[in-house]
Amino acid sequence: MNLVTRLFYICYKSANRGGEIWHAQKVSRILEQPDLQGYDARPFHEAGSPEGEVKMNIFVMRHGQAVSQASTDALRPLTEHGEEEVCHMAQWLAQQVASFDRVLVSPYVRSRQTWQQVSRFIPGTRIDFCDELIPNADADITASLILAYADVEQSQNLLVISHMPLVGFLVESLCPATMAPIFVTSGVAKITLEKGHGGLFNWLEGPHSIRPHRPRPWPLCGSMG
Repeated sequence: MNLVTRLFYICYKSANRGGEIWHAQKVSRILEQPDLQGYDARPFHEAGSPEGEVKMNIFVMRHGQAVSQASTDALRPLTEHGEEEVCHMAQWLAQQVASFDRVLVSPYVRSRQTWQQVSRFIPGTRIDFCDELIPNADADITASLILAYADVEQSQNLLVISHMPLVGFLVESLCPATMAPIFVTSGVAKITLEKGHGGLFNWLEGPHSIRPHRPRPWPLCGSMG
């Protein structure tokens, strides 16, 4: 994450947790950056494009099935089945998304390997490995990071690869009207951010629910994490 985005993320997190309170000094430092001259630093629902215009499509994905044991939780790799189910989900998703402008990935091995498989079918322009996406991270802080990217960048499609329970809580944080859903391994949810409306939950799919579109069925197995 570059300095500009990190500073904006801090400001947005402060805004989310303190109403309309903004850190003017940090915001002014952001606005001094050449690529953000003239940027409107008001909160997401007030600034920018007309109300109702889609700002960003956010795809939240749980990693593929991983082995149950390793020296540490962070080092658990994908199983062969996990790699296969991720590839099939990626092939299905590639029919809807040509590329990702930004990809945010948990630094854990199983999430990194999930992105490696997804990237075989859908390329990503900018890839970041974020500690805000580890399993026990704060979903509200992670949501603030995503909203900061939505405001700072002109990204159309953003992919997040993380873990349960964070992926479910992240959907709930971005879409307050939605209860935290349960993701199967390799499950993907789509959220759209719209001016004046915030996050809108579109759908949640997994290997079981796209089964009619491919010949081989996939069991609902996988570790919790």
